[in-house]
Amino acid sequence: RIVTGGVISAAGDVMSQTIDGVKAQALNIKRLIIFSLWGAIGFTPCGYNWYNLIERTVPQGIPARFLAKMAMDQSIFPALMTTLTFLTLTVVEGLCAGFGWTVSEGIFSTGVKVKGIADLFQDGVNKVRKELAPTLVENYKVWPAVQVLNFSVVPLKFQVLFVNCVAVWWNFVLSMTQHR
Repeated sequence: RIVTGGVISAAGDVMSQTIDGVKAQALNIKRLIIFSLWGAIGFTPCGYNWYNLIERTVPQGIPARFLAKMAMDQSIFPALMTTLTFLTLTVVEGLCAGFGWTVSEGIFSTGVKVKGIADLFQDGVNKVRKELAPTLVENYKVWPAVQVLNFSVVPLKFQVLFVNCVAVWWNFVLSMTQHR
């Protein structure tokens, strides 16, 4: 699951950089690794545990159980995970601001002074304040329908994998938003 989550996050970030006009030789490897690690060790374990919690929480046998599961998911998970994503990426990218890494240049000094954790956390809070609402609007255009399908026909053990496949697009959206 972790490897799959990292690969899918990487695909979304590569799509984002490519659509931004970045050529393969100028691909921002540091950004790609940070985003992929977040997908692998941040989102994927949270998603796995979240789907198991939904499965245990929503009572078996209720009519249209898949709709109740989708409602629980979409009322909590998007805002929480998007907030954690923006905060985490802003802090980690800020801590790594002193160096860059591209395919053509390798690792190099950017000359940027790295901010302290408190300042980086505040930058993350500001990012959330600015980007959370419009990002959630994008989320709600697609994810409720995806989750209805997920919760109605996909077996529990494959739900994170199914969501990760759709998440290539979502990771593209998140990466574009994080790196505006």
